[in-house]
Amino acid sequence: MRFPSHLRTVALKTAAHAGTLFLLVTLALLPAGAALAAKDQAEFSLRWDPAQGGPASAEAALKSLGLKAGDTSRFEVQYFDITTPADAPPGFDAIMRKRIVGSTSQLTYKLRGSRPFPGDTSLKEWHCPLPTPAKRKQEADVAFLGLEQTSKAYSRSCSHSSKRLDITVPAALQPQPNRCRSAMTRIESGKLKIEQWLLPDGSRLIEVSQIGRDSNAASAAFRDQVVKPLIEQQVQPLQRSKSAFGGECG
Repeated sequence: MRFPSHLRTVALKTAAHAGTLFLLVTLALLPAGAALAAKDQAEFSLRWDPAQGGPASAEAALKSLGLKAGDTSRFEVQYFDITTPADAPPGFDAIMRKRIVGSTSQLTYKLRGSRPFPGDTSLKEWHCPLPTPAKRKQEADVAFLGLEQTSKAYSRSCSHSSKRLDITVPAALQPQPNRCRSAMTRIESGKLKIEQWLLPDGSRLIEVSQIGRDSNAASAAFRDQVVKPLIEQQVQPLQRSKSAFGGECG
């Protein structure tokens, strides 16, 4: 159901609680009544090192946004050095990650580059080197470096989940596992995810992210409702990706 514009305005004006207001603003991030097409999807994110300032934990970040914690999950994360396949588009890097949560393991293969994925192959037709079934995703990765500065990358990925904790990366990718692992705790609040990472060198990283439409309006909504209040809490945004941090051994 789509509400008339004057009713949507009244709803925003009368939503006094910050958490309620945030949920209403997500209407700008997600399209009404339909899932996002792969080419229209973006993940907006903000990352920081709590040793440099800002909320020191995922729980503290949620509190500063006026939100309540939902589901919580704990992961063990390991990255692999792999050979970029010959059919990967020029300028795209290959990333391989293994995560274990509870009794489930998940392999994720991703190609990431600084420009949109070439349009000659659809996401469905794109070759995924992981075992089937594999969940596929295409999106723009928009990292906020400040209130008016972002870094944008483009990616395609596929993920395969298994009850076998010893699942291995396909040999064709010539995987070389990193000798170190990271621990990550994820807290969800509605559509928002906050991850707190304990990295191999003992440092910490916190990321807040949300999926939305790849549009100026969605970017502005995330900036105003998430990035701005966190920067006001002395967050110093980081540009490097989680895979860059997690893939390095101290």
